[in-house]
Amino acid sequence: MFIEPRDIENIDPDRYEIVTGADFKCNILISPYNRRITIYKFKLLRDENAGNMIHKLIEKASANGLDKIWTKSDARWKQALLNAGMKLEASIQGYFKGNRTAFILALFLSRRRQVPSNNRSRVLVDKLLSSSKPGMEKRKLPPGVSLKWGQEQHCQALARLYRRVFTTYPFPVFDPCYLKSILDNGSAYYLTAWYQEELIAASSAEVNSPQRNAEMTDFATIPEWTGQGLAGILLSQMESRLENEGFRCLYTIARSSSIGMNSVFAKAGYKYDGVLINNCNIGEDFEDMNVWSKVI
Repeated sequence: MFIEPRDIENIDPDRYEIVTGADFKCNILISPYNRRITIYKFKLLRDENAGNMIHKLIEKASANGLDKIWTKSDARWKQALLNAGMKLEASIQGYFKGNRTAFILALFLSRRRQVPSNNRSRVLVDKLLSSSKPGMEKRKLPPGVSLKWGQEQHCQALARLYRRVFTTYPFPVFDPCYLKSILDNGSAYYLTAWYQEELIAASSAEVNSPQRNAEMTDFATIPEWTGQGLAGILLSQMESRLENEGFRCLYTIARSSSIGMNSVFAKAGYKYDGVLINNCNIGEDFEDMNVWSKVI
C-alpha cells in the first residue's frame, strides 16, 4: 500500500499499549502507518502461553487493519513463538549485552504482506560479501565538510533533510518536534555533516543502554553529495563513540534495494543476518529490510 506524502498526516499516529492476559503480558507499538504491531517486551508464565498472547495480538491487529506482527526474542522463547505460528526471519548476534543472540520472528496476516518486495536481495548480498573486505576503504571528509553531534537547534534542518531524501519513512522524522523529543530523552544520538552552513548528511544510533546495543539508522545524504563516502564516515564516527561508551552490539536494518547502504555495512565488517519481509513503509512502498550486525 503506497501512502502519498500528503496523506501521511491523515493516518493515526503510532501508539504504545500494554496487552495482558491471565498468563502473559506484552508491551507493543501499534503502527497504522507501517501496518504492523511491534512486540517490544513480553512475559510468559510458560511456553504454551505464547499461543494465547499471539492470538490476542492477531485480534488486535485485525481490528486495526494491520497485517504483520514482529518481535525480537532471546533463545529462551524462540521455540514457543515458533509453535505459536511465528516464523524466523533473521537474527542479531550479541544483541543482549554482546553475549546472546536475538531472534527476529514475524507473523503475517495477509498474503500480500508475506511476498518479498525484492527477489534479488540475496543475490545483492552475496555479491557484496564476495567483493567487500572489511576496512578496505577509509574515506576522509571532503574539504569544507565538518561533523557535529545532533543538538536541538539542528532539528529543523534535520527534518528538511529527511523530507528531501525520503518520500516516506517508517517514523515521523519529517517532524522537528519528533526529532527534538528523541534528542531530549536520550534514546538516540544524531550525527550530522555540514558543508559551510548547509546540512548535507545525517545518521543516528538508536541506543538500548540496558542491553548495550545500538541500531545504526536514519542515514541520509542529499543527492548533490552522494558518492562522497559520507555514510561510511558517519558510521565510523558513531561506532567509535558507542564503543567508548561500552556498547557491545551494533546492528542495522537496511533497505534491501539500497546497494549503497548495504555496501557500507558490508565494508565496515558487519555480518549479514537475514531479511525482514515487507517490514516497513519507506521510500515509496513496503520494503524488505536486510539485517546486518557486528559485535565490538
